[in-house]
Amino acid sequence: MEKERESRKIPQWIWHRGGEKEPAIVLSRTFRLAEPAANAEFRLALTGAAEVELDGAVVGRLDESAANVCAFRRVAAFPKTLEAGEHTLRLRIECRAFMPVAPISIHLHNRTAGCIAYLEAEGFWLATDAEWSAGEELAAVVCLLGEEPFGDLESGPDWFIVGGFGDIRATPLSGVSVIAAGGSYVQWSGSTLRIGGTGRGTIELSEPERRGLHLFYHVRKQTEWRQMNEALRASELSDLPVCTMDLGRAYNARFRLRNRADAPVTVVWNGAESLPELEHYAGLITEFVRLEAGEAHVTLPQGLRYFRLYALADEGSSFDLEWQADEVGVPLKQAGTLRTDSELLRDIYGISVHTNRICHQIGLWDGIKRDRLNWTYDFYMAAKADYALWDDLAVLRRSIEELGRGTPEGYWMNDIPAYTLWWLNNIWEYFWHTGDKAFVLSLQSEIARHCRQVESHFDPSSGELRNVERSLIEWVPMDMEETRVNMQALFRLTGDNLRKLGRLVPELACIPGWSFPSLDASAFLHGEQLITPLLGMMAGYVGEEDAKAFLASYRVQDPITPLSAYWLADCCSRYGLPDKAWEAISLVWGKMLREGATTCWESVTLAHDRDFHDSLTTYTAYDSYRISLCHSWASTPVHWLVSRVLGVTPAEPGYRSVAFRPQPIAGIATCVGTIPTPNGPITAGWDRERPGEFILELPEGVRPKG
Repeated sequence: MEKERESRKIPQWIWHRGGEKEPAIVLSRTFRLAEPAANAEFRLALTGAAEVELDGAVVGRLDESAANVCAFRRVAAFPKTLEAGEHTLRLRIECRAFMPVAPISIHLHNRTAGCIAYLEAEGFWLATDAEWSAGEELAAVVCLLGEEPFGDLESGPDWFIVGGFGDIRATPLSGVSVIAAGGSYVQWSGSTLRIGGTGRGTIELSEPERRGLHLFYHVRKQTEWRQMNEALRASELSDLPVCTMDLGRAYNARFRLRNRADAPVTVVWNGAESLPELEHYAGLITEFVRLEAGEAHVTLPQGLRYFRLYALADEGSSFDLEWQADEVGVPLKQAGTLRTDSELLRDIYGISVHTNRICHQIGLWDGIKRDRLNWTYDFYMAAKADYALWDDLAVLRRSIEELGRGTPEGYWMNDIPAYTLWWLNNIWEYFWHTGDKAFVLSLQSEIARHCRQVESHFDPSSGELRNVERSLIEWVPMDMEETRVNMQALFRLTGDNLRKLGRLVPELACIPGWSFPSLDASAFLHGEQLITPLLGMMAGYVGEEDAKAFLASYRVQDPITPLSAYWLADCCSRYGLPDKAWEAISLVWGKMLREGATTCWESVTLAHDRDFHDSLTTYTAYDSYRISLCHSWASTPVHWLVSRVLGVTPAEPGYRSVAFRPQPIAGIATCVGTIPTPNGPITAGWDRERPGEFILELPEGVRPKG
């Protein structure tokens, strides 16, 4: 795969620079062959219909269909041999239905039309890119392979797993176990599982109907899975050979299948993040593939922990399958570490690290099963763990860029006012942790544009943001007045951080001098939801005395989410209540661990009657098995541990100097961590072998401050 990747370019989605204003276009590329090339094959995916022309002769047509954006479609009549000499490949495209855009996906408004294709022959490779022509001018790159709204495409080479940025890898998984098997024998050989037996017949299955275009890839897949799972559940499955595997932990994973038998076999598979989901969820990951004798297939990656396989073969015929699992994601070098005698703290840190790591994909996804894309608040929270863990923040940067550059004038990011404010805070926190002035300055026009969006809702007479009550502050129910109050706090917090950014990066000419409304602490302390007093504290509306009194009296209880639990712990630590902070972390993330979690959940329910997954809810949007059990915004205990427990924070951008204010947790005798910085790792904490002292080891040139 590496050699292929080095010599061949990944195709890109391209179109005329006019976008959907140019619904009828001609994409073309002229190329020269020094010698004949055999075994030629041409595949494409696109919005619209296409007529494929080689050297002036039509060699194939593709009618317009929603299915055209789901897979690389092979042009069957394309010549098998390309003669030596010059050739011109033309795609005459007409598009009537473009990818839909809604305010929630407005950052994708320039990706409504596209074509992606490749021509492969022996010793030759040609892929769509910016060197193709679109009429009389060069084509424009719409987006990269794997990016939204198109997502992953079927029927491409398996090395396309690297994605459009070229940095995703597939690594064989170990530690997989078979937890149930019926009507089949199973045998391990290294990381390969052999599944064999005698066929018990087949069931009628059909490909999912692809009649419409969808806002996002995961929305399309969920629609298809529900349709296919309904058909599967309506079939008689009790006698079919079946095998269920536990990957050991949740992963974004793909699977390799090979039919070793002399007869065809159909493999139907389900994937889930929990066993209750595997048994009960109507929208369960459900896919199938028919394998001829000797044929192999590699699935597209999906987020799951449990994999269930049904083998469908004719009654009495033998089936013999090979199955392998690969983890898929951007490989990251972990530079942040933890050593502690607390098993619970170690386990919370461990699932937080794993959660954050496996969400580094084409973007810094919020989840691997659902919403596999960049949500602004989600990757703001995930970034907090990034700074404490990894030596490379490229995935975070491209997520920041996608929302910042893609969201046009006059729109809120993800159609949520709070999310634009969190994006601006993200710019500040990124700079504070990295000192990367060049990246900040590269976004100067975007920062200015999104500040103008905020200012367009500013009431100078009151100092308040107006018409922002329909925002998302937290999943828990919140009336419009409480939302309004929270938005004023977030507005003030954002303005304070932007002013700090402006002082440190004076080249930024776009930093506003916002004023803020005068609000009494009671407006926050009397809020119905936990996040309200916490945001009041973070923004400075709730003073130290009131904050300490509230935090000391608060008892962790439902409704609470990983979002509020993190902010609760952070505020408790800020006001000198480390044991209360640990109580919040240990109760919320400890609940996940008690239910067998290997990753951090999107939401949490502390007390429930039904199974834990069915009891989860976002209160205002959806619940039960649709809830993600791997959500990057819940990996924040890593940041709390580093910044509050170990007490290491930047005192200048990029950790040129550091503040060190450790807050030991009662009962934990050893807690030593390493924190990556642009200047090298910092080691900090305390160790029972070195009683009476704190550890602080700094890279050369970095000094303690304060």
